[in-house]
Amino acid sequence: MENESPLKKFQRQPKIYIDLPSKGKYYESPGIMYENSYTNLAVFSMTANDEILYKTPDALINGQATASNMQSCIPSILKPFDLVSIDVDAILLAIRMATYGNHMSVSQKCTHCGEENAYEVDLQKYINYLNGLTFQDSLMYEGFKINVSPLTYQQYTDLQKESVGYQRALSVQLPAIADEQEKDKFKDSILKQIAQLNLKTILLSLKSIEIEGETETDLKAMFDFIENYDVKMYQAVKDHINAQYEAWLLPVETVVCADCKKENQLRITVDQTDFFVKG
Repeated sequence: MENESPLKKFQRQPKIYIDLPSKGKYYESPGIMYENSYTNLAVFSMTANDEILYKTPDALINGQATASNMQSCIPSILKPFDLVSIDVDAILLAIRMATYGNHMSVSQKCTHCGEENAYEVDLQKYINYLNGLTFQDSLMYEGFKINVSPLTYQQYTDLQKESVGYQRALSVQLPAIADEQEKDKFKDSILKQIAQLNLKTILLSLKSIEIEGETETDLKAMFDFIENYDVKMYQAVKDHINAQYEAWLLPVETVVCADCKKENQLRITVDQTDFFVKG
């Protein structure tokens, strides 16, 4: 073709293909994925622009760096902020693999002797693990069927921004207050807001509540109901949701210190601030 760049044939191609752990179960509205497909998704490696965006603090905090990265590397993702959290970790693992290979080097200090050790982990194994899990999305409590779903990436990002703001208030603003009474009042206020944030995290996972053949789906109505019902119901919902998120953490591996030869526990977290730094 006339005027076609000779570089075109060298443009990036898919490196791997993945299935989403959710299998699309929590995507009720169409348009989140191209042709509503949740399996055999083509994953491309990151570009230079993708990497630059990860070095932009604001883009990291508001989630835009990760959202743009997901769209760039998996073009079939149309609305990254609507992805559920149980899919996001698998997607980011796949992007890391497509960019740098299946193995990732991590370092950890030995809990016994303090020696810094380097270990190599297989990311494909973690993707296989996530695809073998099932999110338990309902529980029964005194005749109520409470249906829950994983948080979306948008909800997760909003909660993280709030959490960072509160931690900053405690570490920066609090020490700057000279008056002890004012300092105590400010601290109590922030701690109450953190407690509310924990409550909000649980309640945002609510999908619907069923009782006696009727179903409530309005989020505010469910918020008000659980906040003002028997505290044991809230505790049951909280324990159930926390158990689901705990189950979806990447598995702990047993590793051996090269120096003292004692065993340690190693768990990888998909921390977006440094997960895409090679090595």
